[in-house]
Amino acid sequence: MRAGRWFVPFVVVALVSSACSRSGGSSKGTSGTTAGKAAATAAGDFGDLKGVCGPGTSKGATDLGVSDSVIRIGTMADPGNTVSPGLDQELFDTADAFVGWCNAAGGIDGRRLQLDKWDAKLFEVPARMIDACQVDFALIGNGEGLDSSGVDQRVKCKLPEITAYDVSAKAGTAPLSLQALSTSDHQSDLGGAYRALAAFDPEAVKHYGLLSNQYQSIKDSGDRARAAAKILGYTEVYYDEQPIQVDNYRPYTQSAAGKGVQVFTNESSPAEVSRVFKAFQAIGYVPKYSIFSTNMYDPLFIQNAGNALQGKVLINTYIVPFELAGQYPAVKQYIDLLSRYANGAKPKALGVNAMSAWLLFAKSVKQCGSTLTRACVMSKAGAVTGWDSGGLSAPSDPGNATGPTERCFVLVQATQTGFVVDKEITKPNTGIFNCSDANRIDLPGFPK
Repeated sequence: MRAGRWFVPFVVVALVSSACSRSGGSSKGTSGTTAGKAAATAAGDFGDLKGVCGPGTSKGATDLGVSDSVIRIGTMADPGNTVSPGLDQELFDTADAFVGWCNAAGGIDGRRLQLDKWDAKLFEVPARMIDACQVDFALIGNGEGLDSSGVDQRVKCKLPEITAYDVSAKAGTAPLSLQALSTSDHQSDLGGAYRALAAFDPEAVKHYGLLSNQYQSIKDSGDRARAAAKILGYTEVYYDEQPIQVDNYRPYTQSAAGKGVQVFTNESSPAEVSRVFKAFQAIGYVPKYSIFSTNMYDPLFIQNAGNALQGKVLINTYIVPFELAGQYPAVKQYIDLLSRYANGAKPKALGVNAMSAWLLFAKSVKQCGSTLTRACVMSKAGAVTGWDSGGLSAPSDPGNATGPTERCFVLVQATQTGFVVDKEITKPNTGIFNCSDANRIDLPGFPK
């Protein structure tokens, strides 16, 4: 749901690991290589969350994947696919960063983490779910572009997950699943951004265009964006759906240009949206505004689009922008952990989603102690409210997609030289965020 959450991501459209287990096998988290590193992380604090990881006295082989000293945990993403190579590598990078840091601090209440990274390669979600079912206590910080295809296998084996994002309504509302940063099957994550733009430039929103996707998991998110725009008074002048793979985006951009689109949204991955901008550049057309979900907050988007990034290109997000790391200790700490434990990986928005999931998991495991079971962890995680990921995000109530989406957002503008935090359209009223229940727009005809 997120990338709508697109959250999503893809190709997914809508949407590497470190040296260990790029394609999905098992790899144990590694600790710091020097005494200095170990000392620096010994406290196990993250942002304003105290004692996330550290020594403890928890014992017992209380559930699958749990022993006196180890919790075996999986995560899943699609970096090995051939359609959009590297897709959601940031989920694996974040898993490496969290597990490496947490184990260096002493594990969670004394139990070390053993990490399995399952590469679903877009089309292998069911098979990798079956693999995870055999060995893992839970999936944490995962996200699959075609996630609906693995729901039945996961639910059948009672494997719980705290995801980085969900794309499809089926995955977002499935049993034994929740998101640390909430999304919704009856509200659009772009609702707040669309609302802000309508107030800022009411003439431009009379020329709205959406390029969605033919694959239902991704189309779900596009349908929500389209419905939210309509409720907010946008006039749709262009709509189309692209297949999973597109050889040439020129016909789509020519059609959008011919209809005079001034506000453009595309449900896709950074790599694919970069190609769309290059196609706009090739025909000499620039939408006045382009608005995307948080997955586009990725340095590869700027790298690939280059000088084709023209007009006001806005990305809606609910995390504290990386450009403000000097002012927000949790953001700086996350970036530092990627550098230390994930081969210097660059921060990306969906990686923060994954980090939030890992932190929520650790908090819940610690509360369960020696009575650690899947049911206990999901109960504890689902009871949390006002979750800000230790200072990485605006407050959110973890849950599944039957609940509301975030009430806070901030827009980040993608320029040819980097990302810039927007204040003009965002009009922040709570720190850097625009927070209001009015950003949660119920959509007629969508389940609630």
